[in-house]
Amino acid sequence: MTQNWEWIGDLSGQRASMTPDREAIYDLDYDNHYTYKDLDDRANRLANYMAEKLDVRKGDRVGFIARNIIEIFDGIFACGKLGAIFVPYNLRLSADELKLLFDNEEPKVLFYEDAFYSNVEKVKKNTSSLKNYVLISKADSRCEDIKYHEIMEYPDSTPRRCEDLTLEDPYLLIHTGGTTGLPKAAIISHRAVLFNALNNIIDWGFTKDDSAHIILPLFHTGGWNILTLALLRVGGHILINKSLEPKLALKVINDYKPTCVFGAATIFRMLYEQPEFETTDWSSVKWVMSGAAPTPIQVMEKFWEKGIKICSGYGLTEGGPMNLGTPAQLMTMEQLKEKYMAVGIPFHFTVAKIVDDNGIEVGVEESGELIFSGPQVFSGYWKNEAETKKTFRDGWVYTGDIAKKDRDGFYYIVGRKKNMYISGGENVFPPEIERVLYDMEEVHECCVIGVPDEKWGEVGKAIIALKPGKQAVKEQVIAFLNTRLARYKIPRYVTFVPEVPKNTVGKIVAQDVVKLYGKPED
Repeated sequence: MTQNWEWIGDLSGQRASMTPDREAIYDLDYDNHYTYKDLDDRANRLANYMAEKLDVRKGDRVGFIARNIIEIFDGIFACGKLGAIFVPYNLRLSADELKLLFDNEEPKVLFYEDAFYSNVEKVKKNTSSLKNYVLISKADSRCEDIKYHEIMEYPDSTPRRCEDLTLEDPYLLIHTGGTTGLPKAAIISHRAVLFNALNNIIDWGFTKDDSAHIILPLFHTGGWNILTLALLRVGGHILINKSLEPKLALKVINDYKPTCVFGAATIFRMLYEQPEFETTDWSSVKWVMSGAAPTPIQVMEKFWEKGIKICSGYGLTEGGPMNLGTPAQLMTMEQLKEKYMAVGIPFHFTVAKIVDDNGIEVGVEESGELIFSGPQVFSGYWKNEAETKKTFRDGWVYTGDIAKKDRDGFYYIVGRKKNMYISGGENVFPPEIERVLYDMEEVHECCVIGVPDEKWGEVGKAIIALKPGKQAVKEQVIAFLNTRLARYKIPRYVTFVPEVPKNTVGKIVAQDVVKLYGKPED
């Protein structure tokens, strides 16, 4: 018997049939309230327009460059109804970086917010693979692109589903950064999206009475697969605004009483640095979870002092990201403090192991590479079989992170096997930056490393040896990189050296560079 999976892409339709008049989303920027019926009507209208006017079909990519606005929710739900692949792009990428991604992923249409108009205009001049552009704007514009508000006036809002959809069909492409100059796009199937949501719902006990302010950007896997889609699937409530504003985030907690908060350590540092932090009423919040990067105890202590249960979790795009989490709702404050360095235990559908270099599982308190399996993991990288084989082996996602497990089953991250660092929650891959640096005619050798930073966790430091007779200064290097890379990838520090450390065969050794230059100074 063949199972019919068409329902799996129609989250908005399923929820609207159960609780049509229940409020699903409150847009803080525009003071707009959207019921589940509103979400489904908008998604059906957009899906029908894309199918009938833009010939978007199952498997076609649909790109979005937008902040946390209602239109991006229309996009993900409409793509589900069509079996199309939703592709949210990092808002910080340069036009050159976007062009590379567009040429590789070939979206049939790009929806973009007016705030990114100038960047998109640069892309248009350099790519021929993308034909359809839709401008999301609250004001009139003389731009010749399709206007989003006109799509919302499209007369056909009849329900739509993709009849031949399967569990394994791709639903999202989420970019994870890359070591080759082209960020890798992780393929997230409908199966993975469903089981990530179920991990949320089962382990955190979500019900229709739960709510959250979504403070992570929706081009991240955490933006969608932690809190957002799980709460909307269970009939809960979310609040959105375009981008993180610490004072607003505290006001939302005080006035709108969310039940859970998820973010990165950098965000929580910003929150407690606000004067309003001391007077904010956190009584509705069951727990605060920090992910994306290690959370210093100094940050946790600020929350503990107010009686707030803050703890850590761990995940990666390829793993779900619902991999490990501290069950704060089941632990006392004393237990949380005792396990503050831990990143939790595996979520319901996650299988975790720590293995040695031969793939053999290590014992308690022994270190090895952390790997994951389960129905929530990704399906590989888009058009990148070589990288897929490195990361995804025999159904296991190899994280590249070194971990250990204690006798209570809690996991701890103790180091990184792969060459990357995390700045403000963003994965930064040094080889990508180094390849751009080598385009400077003055650069002979270079190595980029991550160094500690109080605000961002880590920032970049470029160690550069110049060609004989050439001169350069830090400002010149930064200006060059500014035209080629997203701002968060640009090193904070630049150090010029006679020679970058190498091994006996002439290969630059990053570990030796860290030993010599791994302090946050030029």
